[in-house]
Amino acid sequence: MPTLSIIIPVYNAEQYLEQCLQSIVSQDCDDMELLLIDDGSTDQSAVICRQYAERYGYIRYYHQQNGGVSSARNLGLEQATGHYISFVDADDWVEPIYAATLIKHITSGPARDIIFFGEHLVNKNQCETLTPQTVDCQGREAVEQCIYTLRYGGSRDIFGWTWDKVFRADIIRQHRIKFHEEVTFREDELFTFEFCRYISTLLVISIPLYNYRITETGLTSKNMGASDFLPSSIALEESLAFYQHEGIREHMLHSITSYRALHLFKKAKLGRLKQELRAYQQLTERQPQPGKDCPIQHLTQYLHKGFWAAYLYCLIRKL
Repeated sequence: MPTLSIIIPVYNAEQYLEQCLQSIVSQDCDDMELLLIDDGSTDQSAVICRQYAERYGYIRYYHQQNGGVSSARNLGLEQATGHYISFVDADDWVEPIYAATLIKHITSGPARDIIFFGEHLVNKNQCETLTPQTVDCQGREAVEQCIYTLRYGGSRDIFGWTWDKVFRADIIRQHRIKFHEEVTFREDELFTFEFCRYISTLLVISIPLYNYRITETGLTSKNMGASDFLPSSIALEESLAFYQHEGIREHMLHSITSYRALHLFKKAKLGRLKQELRAYQQLTERQPQPGKDCPIQHLTQYLHKGFWAAYLYCLIRKL
């Protein structure tokens, strides 16, 4: 079995796909496999994938009907045979030392459950390099503190993605960890938090190994509408459940959940949010306690009443 399995979900990525694949086949490493999961592409992505799979023996190509990125990744998890698993997006690319560096840290020293690494955020005009501070945690208590510090101790959203990490595969298999296919926002965070419930070692290396392409249609510029709130807040609840499970004090939970709920609100399209707020107002006039499936009700439960009121007032002034 290879040390590293790299999973790439592919959907209509012909514009950038060859750059992505070339960055991987150019690696000075033969202890890996590459799984290309075509999620029902309608452009030339499938042709490109098949060409690379025919040319390189360690590349395997799979096709499925369009089910979304989480569905494609789950198929990759089912088919991966490596001891560790990493994820790459089809419109991004990796550094020449990507595989060798990861395998070096995987195979040297104590076994690592998860490894974080740095990245370059690239758009048309600039490149921002994010290099986290090196951290090596052994033991569950140290890992818990490290997770909290990484998530809320700085400006970098280190848990929001899976492409800047490598995961120990036997933990995924043993606990049957998968991506939640009903979630379309912060699905990476949900997967990572679920995985981190079972780890006892954690390593952060301050080397940028990944190039994340920022596009106008990419996730970093995506806005959410009111209908996206309910499934997306599952990730918020999952992170809350993680910290409750780990016994973090109540005032920390308030801080964490307020931060996460505000992040979701900031991603909303204001026009659609205004419609949802009006509907919520009408609903409360008829029903003092709206059902749990009301998106606004579902999120506001995480905010202190005074803080929520002040934020909502400022938001409505912009509408």
